[in-house]
Amino acid sequence: MKKFVLHSENNITDIQSYKDNFGDYLNLQRIANSFFEDLKEYTIFKRDITQSSIYQLLTDGNIKEDFILINAASFDYLVFKDKFLLKNNPHLILDASVFIAKILNIKRIDIILKDYYLEERDIILKAIVEAEDSNFVNDIEINIYDEYAYYNKYNIRLTPSFLENKKYIFDLETISQIAYLAYIGGFTFKNYGNGYYKGSFILSVTGDIMNPNLYEFEMNTPLKNILKASGGTVKEYSIKCVFTNGFLNPPIDFDTFQKMTLDYECFGSYNMKIGNGGLCFIQEDRCMIRVAVKIIQFAKSVSCGKCSPCHYGFDLCEYYINRMLLGYSSFDDYSNLKSAAEMIKIGASCLYIRSIADCILAVMEMFKDEFIYLIENKITLYSFVKS
Repeated sequence: MKKFVLHSENNITDIQSYKDNFGDYLNLQRIANSFFEDLKEYTIFKRDITQSSIYQLLTDGNIKEDFILINAASFDYLVFKDKFLLKNNPHLILDASVFIAKILNIKRIDIILKDYYLEERDIILKAIVEAEDSNFVNDIEINIYDEYAYYNKYNIRLTPSFLENKKYIFDLETISQIAYLAYIGGFTFKNYGNGYYKGSFILSVTGDIMNPNLYEFEMNTPLKNILKASGGTVKEYSIKCVFTNGFLNPPIDFDTFQKMTLDYECFGSYNMKIGNGGLCFIQEDRCMIRVAVKIIQFAKSVSCGKCSPCHYGFDLCEYYINRMLLGYSSFDDYSNLKSAAEMIKIGASCLYIRSIADCILAVMEMFKDEFIYLIENKITLYSFVKS
């Protein structure tokens, strides 16, 4: 099986190779009408917690925003996807960004990177210079910032709350998928995926599998094929759960995972979203209490802390779960941990944080036996975690 579908194993980093493969930038071509017809028929959703329809977003005349933000500073496990896309085809990202700016009649594009993306920053800067020299950008202002420089200039942090409330914000995979649809057209795009939804999805496959990496698959691919492509699981152990969409969906058992397909309707039938495409496999000897600690710590790291349920709730979660791990707990601590997570789920202001809280609650319920064992015996059922 090929590792990539629409994207190439070979990087396209200079303007001439991009023109050889794709042609002039989209904003110089007369394809807007046909593009909207294709986009309406072959729906593309944003690869984030909102999973918004791009067609509805671009045709909504009530949105009053004067700049587009390209988010190349994704949280945690999505760093590898961002770095790949920036290196693989920076002109594809710029091309689609300028194309969308032209559609929306917007004159400013802000691209936000992690501060340690030094090589990637040089790559995208070079691409911008080449595009400007080729008169592909016209009168659109393109700015590059790291997260700290962006905050210093605009007093804006890329928190879950901000990312959910700003409409014209696009992750790199979404912007690339838009460009592919525009270039190849609906007649060809419909061949990628044998279900209702078309196109491809880049998955960040991690955890207890043989070959963790990025893999691109056509829509409606059986998830068991994705596992096979990534080398399968470690033979000595079985998988006790899988996290999908990072920690924004509840964990599912391995049998359920193998019955699913890479399809919005399939995920929706389990009350889940494909979202960012993060998959993490957990083998049977992993301590789920320590996994829950990692989820709580991740939530604290991305939270803006502006609403009380989120600001205090995860501190409470960390307090109660650490009492358990240190052997100081009673069954009240399990109940208190659950109450703290429920408070966050009900009261947090953003969907992203509420989804993480729901994931914590699902871990507590699905692996309640491990929590009970820890409380009763003052040691975890799996008393170590392999590095």
